[in-house]
Amino acid sequence: MKKNIITKGIAALMVSTMLTPALTSCSSDYLDKEPITSTSSADISGTIEGARAAKTGLCQGMYRQFTEHKLNGTNGEAWMMIYYGEVFGNSMLSNLYCGHGTSDTYANWSQLRQETYWGAQQMWYYAYNLINWANLIIENIDNLDSYDGERDFIKAVALTMRAHLYTRLVQCYAPNWENANNGDVKCLIIRKNSTTEDLPFSTMKEAIDLIYADLDEAINLFDNCGWKRDFIWEPDASVARGIYARIAMITHDYQKAQQMAAEARKGYPIMSADEYTSGFVTANDEYMWATMYEAPAQSIYYYATGAYNACNGRYQSSWGYAVNSIDYMLYKKFPITDIRKRLYITPEFLELNKELADKYGLKAEDFWDASKIYTNGMRIQINSQNTAMRDFIIEYGKQEYARQDKINGFLSGTIAPYQGKSTEVLFGTQYKFWGNQVYGMNQWPFMRASEMAYTEAEAAYRNGDEATARKILIEINKDKRDPNYDCTSSGEALLQEIKDYRTFELWGEGFNWFDMKRWHDPIVRVGWEAGNMESGNRGVSFTQRFDPDDFYGWVITVPTVEFNYNKLANRADLPGGNR
Repeated sequence: MKKNIITKGIAALMVSTMLTPALTSCSSDYLDKEPITSTSSADISGTIEGARAAKTGLCQGMYRQFTEHKLNGTNGEAWMMIYYGEVFGNSMLSNLYCGHGTSDTYANWSQLRQETYWGAQQMWYYAYNLINWANLIIENIDNLDSYDGERDFIKAVALTMRAHLYTRLVQCYAPNWENANNGDVKCLIIRKNSTTEDLPFSTMKEAIDLIYADLDEAINLFDNCGWKRDFIWEPDASVARGIYARIAMITHDYQKAQQMAAEARKGYPIMSADEYTSGFVTANDEYMWATMYEAPAQSIYYYATGAYNACNGRYQSSWGYAVNSIDYMLYKKFPITDIRKRLYITPEFLELNKELADKYGLKAEDFWDASKIYTNGMRIQINSQNTAMRDFIIEYGKQEYARQDKINGFLSGTIAPYQGKSTEVLFGTQYKFWGNQVYGMNQWPFMRASEMAYTEAEAAYRNGDEATARKILIEINKDKRDPNYDCTSSGEALLQEIKDYRTFELWGEGFNWFDMKRWHDPIVRVGWEAGNMESGNRGVSFTQRFDPDDFYGWVITVPTVEFNYNKLANRADLPGGNR
């Protein structure tokens, strides 16, 4: 039996963990010939219940426990956003993925050019599995009677999902636009149906053309079907326009990006300062697309976003180390009056909590005092050799926990963050993300209005409309984040301001590496130096620079498994021969 990029184990697990349709296929290590679901093509084309179940399974597949094959240890879309969008970027230091152990292969990108290493494989497995599910719906749904427009809505969801997943593949496996020869570089396998024949690599432009076509059709169907989504974890017309804006920015199609970003965020207000500092536990009115929060998503244990990404999650509470920190060179660009500054333990954090800091005799210089700071060359830990800092953090954590509990009503089992005497707390450790319990979750935003607003501002600037760009910056930063903010910049200074504030607003949510790549900007990681308050907060192992033309324009290698099972996939077609 010929193979296809659908994993039997992954597909079958969707049923047991997310209560979606049963999945069947012939066994293999990676690819299977048969379609992925026993909600078969006949079911999809024959009954609205079958089509509806397939749609639900496709959407819920974005957030569930993956334990099979090369996706072990992930939870779908949220994990992909954090790992690819942040760990490899410049704004977040991930102690979980690079720093807690002895390896820095994640941060230095060495695994991204290794065919057999799991870091190069995750997005490939994830995206193509869900693409095949979407294809099964798309190719069969038109045979179903309309059912008052629900058929067209289901098809629009599947088209939007396929466009989103190919956008993710473009973000990872295609070069930045400056190295793409206007898209004429081969990078992906384009599969538009659930048949499984061997296929050669297609160009970036062919993938983008498919994404545009899918989104054009999806938006038309959404706008005319008369049907609305029931859950925030399903895409709708606003989400489709948001994905359109994302891919348009990658290709520097700024007219389309500005239009789509503006249309996408209509009806979604920018969250208030109080909402922004309330832990990102559950969706608010700004969320456009997010993980589910219903019971099935609460039971994925170690894989829950809150378990490994929340400041009160299990990784730090039980195993003693902080997870993610903000890059200090980014953090210090913003004034102390910006409410986003409150969410990270830095020298300015002491100023924001001056009474408590004075109680323990702490001062800004302590963050660079070699007698009080621990570093092994990989991480900068601020509390193990500084008992005053440790006690300050414990007391602050209890106070902040009480505030968050009042806002969110945490479930039993939650604890205050960074409480143990042996807990590692890093320079820049975050309080932005909280979980509803130590093995619980936070409702992860796949898309929110602030992202679209900054996209619209950047696109407007690049279209020569600086007035609109400044207006949007004021809308977010002055009205919602810092009453002292004003925007008077122009030219390159205005563009840099858009970039900086976008990165700060969306910190840790899954955008930085993708943004740096499309900006064609270098990543410059500044290390910590004892006694030098102008230095950064990275260990010497992570004092690095990556230029935008490195790795053929930041191309992740296609995993070996594609070549093992697809006989028309030729390494020679890819940038650098896939090396």
